[in-house]
Amino acid sequence: MFSSMRIIYQSVLKTVEDIDREMKARGKFGSLQPTIDETKSLMILYVALAKWAHAGHVPSFEDYMEIGISTPGLDDMAAYGFISMDDCDEKQLNEWFSSKPKIFEALNTAFRLRNDIVTLRYQELSRGQVANGVNCYMKQHGVTKEAAVEVLRKMEPGNYKIMMEEFVSSKAMPRQILVRAVNIARVMDLYYKDGDGYSHPDQNLKDLIVSLFLCSIPL
Repeated sequence: MFSSMRIIYQSVLKTVEDIDREMKARGKFGSLQPTIDETKSLMILYVALAKWAHAGHVPSFEDYMEIGISTPGLDDMAAYGFISMDDCDEKQLNEWFSSKPKIFEALNTAFRLRNDIVTLRYQELSRGQVANGVNCYMKQHGVTKEAAVEVLRKMEPGNYKIMMEEFVSSKAMPRQILVRAVNIARVMDLYYKDGDGYSHPDQNLKDLIVSLFLCSIPL
């Protein structure tokens, strides 16, 4: 598992380096550092999850969420979207991003809750990934899977509310920056609207992608 993660990490950094060369040719220096830093931090968290899986350890729900909230890496995804933006102050953007805005914490939390609910149904545990929010809550509180899922589902709306409040009321960054987080949330909703579309794109997601890129849209 660790060797596989090393391959992924090296591949991501190689892509980032290629982008960095393109940005420098356009006179943009230092725009990749937030993405590089976030990628390194994300790999450290993945190692922690891998150690739990290897040991068959089911942590408490609180301990799991302390790490699990950041593992979706949706702020990393947003960082990629910020790289080539010309209509914003790069220094201001990097400082804001490094401050860990609430909009990304809420986005990552909502994703983690939704992902753990859906992927448990697709027998994620059979692959040894025992550190799942639903499973951790079940073990800690001695409740059924259905009861644990209900608790996690009730946590979701509060995070979407925080995200939208930040989008509507935040004055720290221009709207074109904040909208990227909202767009990522839309994609997340699409992935998990009907099952686990991320892990099983052949079910529903494939048809949506085909309809978007291959089928003409009547005007």
